[in-house]
Amino acid sequence: MADQKRFLDDVRGHRLTIELDQGVHRSLYFGRPGASAYHFRLNTWPGHLAISGDCGSYTFSRMRDMFKFFRDAGPDYTREDRINPNYWREKLESVDRRGGEAEFSAERYEQTIRSDMNLWVEQFDKPDQDRILKAAEDDDLLEACETLDQSLSKACGWKCPVTGEYPNADFWEHSSHLMQPSFRLVWCMRAIQWGIKRYDLHHQGRTQADHDRRVLKGAA
Repeated sequence: MADQKRFLDDVRGHRLTIELDQGVHRSLYFGRPGASAYHFRLNTWPGHLAISGDCGSYTFSRMRDMFKFFRDAGPDYTREDRINPNYWREKLESVDRRGGEAEFSAERYEQTIRSDMNLWVEQFDKPDQDRILKAAEDDDLLEACETLDQSLSKACGWKCPVTGEYPNADFWEHSSHLMQPSFRLVWCMRAIQWGIKRYDLHHQGRTQADHDRRVLKGAA
């Protein structure tokens, strides 16, 4: 996923330009003056929020004022990272055609296959356990492939050298767990939360630097 540090590095130097601000009808542009890298725009209208720009385009729908929806997750990004990717994904109305909303997690595959194998070999004595786990290592069973389908095929088709069984034949049932919110989607979620905070600071007559100083003093 796109972590908070990476995101803040990407938007360093971005400025807010308010293009429209009429109730829940808004158009906010964020970018570095004279540059387009990592720029994005937030648009809201009754019941919807859309983000578009250099890192993807997504539309969310949940309540009349979608700024309120994202504020409720805790937009104080200088204190803690409180985006909620799995819940927010449920509110998607449209998805970026290049990045989608989910991607295969090699880390989740490797954690899950190791856990399943460790549980399965408990029925054997120590010599057979060692033989099975060594075979799994030698066959690269415990390492993810490039895609979900390739990884599932390898896991489901692996044959135990001791019993001749296929202990992971039902591994496909883990499919949804092996997916995680895509990098582009998470980046855009961070951008939404960060952008709303900048907008709120603007209406409070405060700058980001003012806010950061108050946070350091414990007064924000």
